[in-house]
Amino acid sequence: MEKNISLQAQALSFAYNKIPILKGIDFDIEKGSFLSIIGPNGAGKSTLVNIISKVLPSFEGDLKIEGKSIKRLSSSEVAKKIAVVPQYTDMGFNFTVSEIVLMGRYPHLKRFKGENRNDYDICSRAMHITRTEEFSSRKYNELSGGEKQRVIIAQTLAQDTPIIILDEPTSHLDINFQIEFMELFYDLNKNYGKTIIGIFHDINLALQYSEKIIMLKEGKIFADGKTADVITRSNIMAVFNSDVYVARNPFTGRLYVSPNFNLRINKEKNISKKEIKIHVIGGGGAASHILNILHNHGYILSAGVINNLDTDINTAQELGIIFINEAPFSPISKEAYSKNLELVKNADLVILPGIEFGNGNILNLEAVYEAVKMNKKIIVVDGINISIRDHIGGKAADIYEKIISSGAYLIKTDEDIIKAIPEVI
Repeated sequence: MEKNISLQAQALSFAYNKIPILKGIDFDIEKGSFLSIIGPNGAGKSTLVNIISKVLPSFEGDLKIEGKSIKRLSSSEVAKKIAVVPQYTDMGFNFTVSEIVLMGRYPHLKRFKGENRNDYDICSRAMHITRTEEFSSRKYNELSGGEKQRVIIAQTLAQDTPIIILDEPTSHLDINFQIEFMELFYDLNKNYGKTIIGIFHDINLALQYSEKIIMLKEGKIFADGKTADVITRSNIMAVFNSDVYVARNPFTGRLYVSPNFNLRINKEKNISKKEIKIHVIGGGGAASHILNILHNHGYILSAGVINNLDTDINTAQELGIIFINEAPFSPISKEAYSKNLELVKNADLVILPGIEFGNGNILNLEAVYEAVKMNKKIIVVDGINISIRDHIGGKAADIYEKIISSGAYLIKTDEDIIKAIPEVI
């Protein structure tokens, strides 16, 4: 057992009334990490939390907390290592806020002895961090839902454990409280060294803070590892049976997941366009939305030339689309241009998104002009004037005007593409 491992599961299994819930799970969770566990209802997430917190003491396999088997630890010893922030905050007794926070010290109290100055100092610090000092003397049942959750978090911090489990703690809260709490947990992770393990239904919430993800399906680990490796379109389809669009937020750089509503619409209309081949010119993320729309409508797609590290490549890879790529921050080579033309020749339709043009990617525009000479059908997204997107002194605008004057079909936005295709083909 490595010293930097907080939790380690080895062939962890659990059955309820002989029905398998967890089936031979193995994982290592490093100290100081922020990890999320996701999966559909019935995947075994809550059962795993209950085993980790020793609510369910009987199971097969082993679970080690900082190198010690949980089977050999008392509930009090586990409570000194692990605290759980639950999703429900109702209590049977109407204690004051300060009394509830003080309950977090119970694992550390010696038998027949009460709290000492150190216990009160830890509770005071916990209430300060969670901003619950201002209503410390109020009764718990007098508080709002957000205030109650802050009290429960304060109690968790008073427990002073190296590991904190978040069992969907924001699922019943408004978005402002969700962000507030997640920022608090993130701060505890980064500035206080706490190992945070979150159970989430909201994948996007997990993505904003997690370094690693464990994805459960039917009691087994379907995928685990770095967030970008686990949260893929194919994995989400396989686990949640939902088609989604996975991309990076252009402002934060973090992944986000969006449902593909177009897929549902297409299923209802029974639309299939697999016989039509479309080549999309890529670059600067301009092709991603178009590729996603066309893929949802069943077209056979290709894309190029796209520089490595471009978000268009991420989209093409997620959707399983053939693409021609080039080294990052490098101009398009003759070899890449030649390969791009081969895809153009094979296509029934070429689409030119609203790309910015410079010396590095002017060959992509040249490829579209070659498509004109091949008598290919062409759709151009012309929402932003080419003079604004031309960064090479009018050279791109000249080629662009030749493409337009050849009879290319102009549309203003990406969303107009599906309506335009039947008119062009």
